[in-house]
Amino acid sequence: MRTSHIHKTWYGLMFHNRTLFLDAFFVIVSVFLMGIFANIQIPLWPVPITMQTFGIFMIAFFFGSLRGTLTIAAYLLAGLIGFGVFAGHSSGLAPFIGPTAGYLIGFVFMTLAVGLMIERGYGRSRKSILICMLTGEVVLYAFGLAGLWLYLGDVSFFKVLQLGLMPFIIGDALKALLAIVVFPYAWKGAQKLTQSQ
Repeated sequence: MRTSHIHKTWYGLMFHNRTLFLDAFFVIVSVFLMGIFANIQIPLWPVPITMQTFGIFMIAFFFGSLRGTLTIAAYLLAGLIGFGVFAGHSSGLAPFIGPTAGYLIGFVFMTLAVGLMIERGYGRSRKSILICMLTGEVVLYAFGLAGLWLYLGDVSFFKVLQLGLMPFIIGDALKALLAIVVFPYAWKGAQKLTQSQ
């Protein structure tokens, strides 16, 4: 890997001459993919297991912090105005005031945190990918569990963990394993495109 490219994202490696049109195109594609990932799910109450977080990691690795965060903001806006891009093809205001509200807010900060790590050179090796994913999950659950606790009201924090964290541990571990397997190849593919330009 050449030093001048070490801190670039997948997007930065693949496209040297980026334009507003290209940015908008990939943001729209990413929002569409997030809608698909949100509905690959195991329906649990109060919060379903989905592939959303895997999609967020992909966006953070692809775009980095600024474009990645704007993309997730666009995704949330699409859901808010009525596109069924959330889990269960839901949309509107309800997901933002229900048990998933904290997780949706957490998506933004998760993307920002992981995107910043990618821009600082993390996420290239399997160990570093795992560190990025663990960091992102910690940020997500900090917001998600806080929001769930507020939504549920007078319950113990252990009960919040039972509902909002423990059911997702195995799913998160499997998504981390998938990223560890797939993402190194994505880096190699982006670098090959760079070398061919």
